[in-house]
Amino acid sequence: MSRVRRLTVAIGAAIVLAAIATTTAASGASAGKFGPQDGYCSWPQLSRPFLPWADPGLYFLAPGGDFESGTAGWTLAGNAKIVSGNESYYVGSSSDSHSLALPDTSSSVTTPTMCVTALSPDFRLFLLNKGADGHTDGQLAFYLNFTGADGKPQQVKIAGLKNGTSWGLTLPISFIQYITTPLKNGYAYVSFTIKPNDNHGNWLLDDFYVDPIKHS
Repeated sequence: MSRVRRLTVAIGAAIVLAAIATTTAASGASAGKFGPQDGYCSWPQLSRPFLPWADPGLYFLAPGGDFESGTAGWTLAGNAKIVSGNESYYVGSSSDSHSLALPDTSSSVTTPTMCVTALSPDFRLFLLNKGADGHTDGQLAFYLNFTGADGKPQQVKIAGLKNGTSWGLTLPISFIQYITTPLKNGYAYVSFTIKPNDNHGNWLLDDFYVDPIKHS
């Protein structure tokens, strides 16, 4: 690519990002779109679900991430299943009534694939550890799935979290730094796999939100 062409692409991307920032700041909660030269990274409705936790970031709910309408697009393995009982803050809706259970190390879940930008994306969700055999010190592992430069799928562990026996909101979990290949046009398609790291946990998770381009 010529120097002039590279400069044109860079300027075009900067203009698009500036337009996104202006639009989302004005609307407060809107659909998001990141426009590279040969495609688009778009998201559902953006909102600020974590303002009560002093987090003004604009997030979208991962597809099916409230577990109120089944698990379409999610891949469940082992004893993973939807159960009755919502996270106690009801950030999605006061009528929500379900969450996802990962009761043992045979259980795992992989999210649908989502598009994120290279600009400091992160995700947050609610966790509860009901404990197993009196243990509450278990760890829940999070893995990032993406396509490597060779076109083959890759998976890397990005976090191991603990939580008590009442619902708690995770800190923002960043992940773009774990992708070892260049991000084409500044965006990537990723998914996440979640599974207990040991038999000291009996996990529930709920309301999985992604901030695809750091707004705060």
